[in-house]
Amino acid sequence: MTTVQRKNPYTPIAIAATFVVIVAATYLLRGGAYYPHVIVEARKNVTIEFVQQSLPKNEDCRAAVATVAQAVRVSCPMCRIALQECSAGPLPEYETLLSEEPITTPSSRLLKGVVIYHWEDGALALAACREAERVSASNTETRAICYPPNARRPLLAPPAPRIDPHQVFLGVLILLFTAAVSAFIGYLIVRYDAVHARWSHDPAHTGPQKFHARPTPRIGGLGVMASLFVSGAVLLVTEQSASGEQFGYLLLASLPAFLGGITEDVTKTVSVGARLMLTMLAAAIGVLLLGAVIPRLDVPGFDVLLKWIPFGIAFTMFAVGGVANSINIIDGYNGLAAGCAVIVLAAMAGVLGIVGDAFLMTSALAMTGALLGFLAWNYPKGKIFLGDGGAYLLGFWLAELSVLLVVRHPEVSPWFPMLLLVYPISETLFSMFRRKVVHGVSPGQPDRMHMHQVIYMHLAQTREDITDPSTITRLNSIVAPYAWLMTLYCAVLAMVFWKETQWLVLASIIFCVVYFLLYWRMSSGVMRAPD
Repeated sequence: MTTVQRKNPYTPIAIAATFVVIVAATYLLRGGAYYPHVIVEARKNVTIEFVQQSLPKNEDCRAAVATVAQAVRVSCPMCRIALQECSAGPLPEYETLLSEEPITTPSSRLLKGVVIYHWEDGALALAACREAERVSASNTETRAICYPPNARRPLLAPPAPRIDPHQVFLGVLILLFTAAVSAFIGYLIVRYDAVHARWSHDPAHTGPQKFHARPTPRIGGLGVMASLFVSGAVLLVTEQSASGEQFGYLLLASLPAFLGGITEDVTKTVSVGARLMLTMLAAAIGVLLLGAVIPRLDVPGFDVLLKWIPFGIAFTMFAVGGVANSINIIDGYNGLAAGCAVIVLAAMAGVLGIVGDAFLMTSALAMTGALLGFLAWNYPKGKIFLGDGGAYLLGFWLAELSVLLVVRHPEVSPWFPMLLLVYPISETLFSMFRRKVVHGVSPGQPDRMHMHQVIYMHLAQTREDITDPSTITRLNSIVAPYAWLMTLYCAVLAMVFWKETQWLVLASIIFCVVYFLLYWRMSSGVMRAPD
């Protein structure tokens, strides 16, 4: 007699409560925002107000205030500093001043703040604003663009950074070093397979999503994580800069996501909900250590919600967890998830080189190297699998780099990483719709109707020797290039239009339409296996 396991009805409540607690704790530990605020009284009763973008630490804010005050004393000896403070926030009135929205007084847009000119005579205030623009025009770092009252005030693009050849060379070395370490650890896992087979093997033909011929180690994530840690140690020793320290923070933040997945690989007892919560916890640590909160999506109305910090933290945690889960979903065939991720990371590294972000570029190249070392054993023979540990680690890494890219570089459209990851995201959302709406089962119920599985079954229809292990492995490896081509299409367009939200959105929509049409065409020609 078969015993049917019933789901605990309190599980969703427990998950929701845990999520709220993590969001609240992250918000409280993160602390408030501190706005550098200086008011200067100049000649002819002119009052000039400086407001800069918020900073996470009070000491950083005080240092910024002191810098502004000193610059005023040097440039205007006759001026008097009437107020010099750090205003704790977030404060809606400051956010309005710092936004692109029109205000009723003349103002100058700075690279990291605004200057507001107060005067009873509006014409003279505007004249002072325009004079400040003329004087600062020659300096790209301190230039002030003047805007009259009630005019929209676009954010200034930062000056084009210089691509440091040393950083590029270091990134390439990290890539090669990480690849070598990852490949070596993969060799040890394969070579001493008998030692850990009892707890590390993924059996063949034991579930609807098993398409490999032989029991295979599913602990490839160990090699990926270990190689990243070794590279992080090398960076801290050789590169005495903020980028090495930040790389360490990123590694530290990724630990909950990795540990949840690798524990499932070994024990087979960690639920999907628990793994998702641990990945969201990793995102919360990223908020605390790196300030990784999604600032905008270029979606009217929704961006206003993101400005409320608790909502921004909650949405970031949800998005990071969703991306990590989507990478785990497409990790179904030899080289599929890892190969797609290499393409995504290469595109990210290219744009990060353009914007001159050494930390994020090195992080992208390090993970690229770790995946290339893993692929040496995973593709095409499938001697080792990424496993949940590797998939959740990889998904968190991709999501966190995407968030930090948009946080640190306002000139980059948030739809750039969205287009890069549109394939796994679309696969996840469509799978949830297919299971819940079409088939009326739980969205978490496994089946064999993902796009990559449909491609495999479509290929297998023309083969008569499908039961032969070598044939199964060969067909398994043929699936990944189809996914690579889809990802490459997205990566090329994303790199071309990395600043242009409208074109990135259009490319994402086109991908989704083509994806659904191809899925419908192929799935209608194969026999659906029972769930």
